Amino acid sequence: MSEESAATPRRRRWLWAVPVVLAILVTAGSLSVYFSQRAQSQTQTVLGDASATDRVDVLFYVQKLDPVTQTLSAQVSIDPKGRFADTDGFPAKDIVLHQAASKGDTITFKAGKNPGINDVQVLLSDGVITDYPFDSYKADFAFFAETNNEAAPVDVTFASGDTFFGLSPRDSKTADGVFTFSADAGRTVGMFAFALFIMLFMWCLSIAAVIAATFAIAGRHGLLWPSMSFMGALLFALVPLRNAVPGGPPIGSVLDFGAFFIAEALISLSLISTVVVGYLVELRKKKEAAA
Repeated sequence: MSEESAATPRRRRWLWAVPVVLAILVTAGSLSVYFSQRAQSQTQTVLGDASATDRVDVLFYVQKLDPVTQTLSAQVSIDPKGRFADTDGFPAKDIVLHQAASKGDTITFKAGKNPGINDVQVLLSDGVITDYPFDSYKADFAFFAETNNEAAPVDVTFASGDTFFGLSPRDSKTADGVFTFSADAGRTVGMFAFALFIMLFMWCLSIAAVIAATFAIAGRHGLLWPSMSFMGALLFALVPLRNAVPGGPPIGSVLDFGAFFIAEALISLSLISTVVVGYLVELRKKKEAAA
């Protein structure tokens, strides 16, 4: 056996190994993105001066950002420090926390009692949901704590459990005892990648319908039922596919104008053209057979 013929089986074995290696690398890269995103979602950011001995720590946990109602839902609690806390770590005196919120703007934490968790809603100051999946939002926060008409220094521990959005707090400052900061919110990597995949998939399906229509029309195959069934199934299958994207974007978003509307139009035109031209071809064939 020659050296060339002996090397051919080895080369074939290597060719089979290439897709396996690529699949492993792609899976590893995808999982690394997931774990980095997971670690980021569990990160707590401390804003303000946490070195002061006498202060009120505000624990702010974001539960959900709702672009439809333009609100951010969160849970708030406090952890008094220094002279603002008693020996058990509870408020030494009643602490009133004022916030820039549409719900829970003023919360009173009673002296000597364990500070409870309170629900808060903050209005978004920027962002449009129709920009989906490229939409981004901004929220502004303000906190002021007082006890017996005395302002208490405030710092905020900010965390988020929303799996659809990643929040990045910034621009924290204190002026006249009021602690303020902003937070930018954008779609998570996984959600953004899935939305782009759906848009690309719609384009590929519409191109497949155009190719099927071109084959049926250019080849003068008449009413080619498999092609028409394929295009008809695609036409109605894209609607639940579009509605399955996470986040529930309304009709008229970038997703629709960038992929869904165009895909529906191409598939519809392909189906109609195939039926009309196929019908004319069938009529011509019948006339030729009769003649």
